[in-house]
Amino acid sequence: MTDSGLIVRRSVRFEISLPARIRVAPYHAESMNFAKGVCGADRWIDVDLIDFAAGGLGFITHVYFPRNVDLELEIPDFQQANSPVLLNGLMRVQRVQMTDRRPAYQIGCSFINLDDTTNQQIDALIERLSGMSDAEQGGQF
Repeated sequence: MTDSGLIVRRSVRFEISLPARIRVAPYHAESMNFAKGVCGADRWIDVDLIDFAAGGLGFITHVYFPRNVDLELEIPDFQQANSPVLLNGLMRVQRVQMTDRRPAYQIGCSFINLDDTTNQQIDALIERLSGMSDAEQGGQF
């Protein structure tokens, strides 16, 4: 049998709408200089997550990120003030596509350098998403 070239997902993908923030990983930061006003002094950029899976996620942003750049991710828990974030970790940009709805980019990333804490956070988020209805996943939780 020959390889068809199709990429097969290894995990269930959840379509969601969830605010998060990202920034370029420190070791790639020198090669990525943003125009004034794109991000603050802490380099965080607000994004909208559109899908989530055990292997990675997708988001929409007005900022272009090239393939193979590593990003830091932080997903805050908006339901509980002063609580730790739902997920923070590293991911690598795998695909970039310009959207047609607004001047933005749809970016797909895979998680990298997963430690036990990050794996636990991913599992907890997937468990939370698995228990939600489709209508709830489309909104913030």
